[in-house]
Amino acid sequence: MLRYSVSLQTASPSLAVSCPLLLVAALGSATRFLGDAGCLLYKQSNLSIHSVAA
Repeated sequence: MLRYSVSLQTASPSLAVSCPLLLVAALGSATRFLGDAGCLLYKQSNLSIHSVAA
């Protein structure tokens, strides 16, 4: 039981460091994905507007 609590104590600082990093990485990839999707939708809507206008 003592060994378990010691391993938890040493694991908690690394978890405290890795969790925000994972969160930042997830947010970064999410915003990049949303940006790409938005750009794609914008291009598609522009193309459809141009084709309708023509």
